[in-house]
Amino acid sequence: MNQVTTLMALFQRESWEHPNLIWRLPVGLVILNVVLAIASVSLGLQYFGTENFKFEFDSQDLSFDQGGPGQAAATFFLLSYFLLSQMVAIGYLLSALYEERKDRSILFWKSLPVSDFQVVLSKALMGLVVIPGLYLLAAMLTFMLVTVVLSLGMTFLLPGTALFDGFLMAGLAVGGEALRVFALQIIWGAPVFLWVLLVSGLARGQPLIWAMGIPLLVLVVEKSLLSEARVFDWFYAHATPLPFAGAWNPMMGSASIDLADGFLAAGIGLILFVLTVFGRRHFHEI
Repeated sequence: MNQVTTLMALFQRESWEHPNLIWRLPVGLVILNVVLAIASVSLGLQYFGTENFKFEFDSQDLSFDQGGPGQAAATFFLLSYFLLSQMVAIGYLLSALYEERKDRSILFWKSLPVSDFQVVLSKALMGLVVIPGLYLLAAMLTFMLVTVVLSLGMTFLLPGTALFDGFLMAGLAVGGEALRVFALQIIWGAPVFLWVLLVSGLARGQPLIWAMGIPLLVLVVEKSLLSEARVFDWFYAHATPLPFAGAWNPMMGSASIDLADGFLAAGIGLILFVLTVFGRRHFHEI
């Protein structure tokens, strides 16, 4: 069994063990938003009617220019799903190694021909890449389906209105920037995400308290000895999703990472990953 096949099998295992977080929640959100869009269009058509309701309308108002409704809708879906994916990923990583130690299923998984490195890698990639990626796809799908529903509704209400094209271009523009932010967030959030995974693999109880308590202890020590908290501030900055760590304009592409800080984040993430592999190898059931 090669590395790719093994990773795919481990990803499938994670989807079996955490179906609600990994795929049921994003699928449910897509369905919910589409149903709400259909209900809104249906109620709107019933309220306004199609005979006596007339007004002047400029289709250019629905272009993909900065600040247009197409950009606003795309940004809303992509940003809200992105933030949700970060919280879901943290929750997943917090229990990823802890639960298998708590219920002692780690003894079964260790009996299989899969190394600790492969298991930890699969869980790290699931939290850093796969879950945010799936939620990003769900956000794009939601935006497209809602756009189709709204376009059909506007066609009945205002024949000849070119809503879909403007919204589509806005979605492509914002979606392209969202992909860039998604890639940068993997590096930016690596220290925090892998710290949570390390705690999940080492804590003998209450991993959330340990994951939050140790950084707070570092804050107290820094404030007491140095009167400033550079380590904590750096960690806290990387715990903040990238769009909110600095100014972010989805049309101007201003989200970025300082090169030195990016290398530092990647380096610390790598160290935490190695420690997590070591921890799984030597810290077994609780």
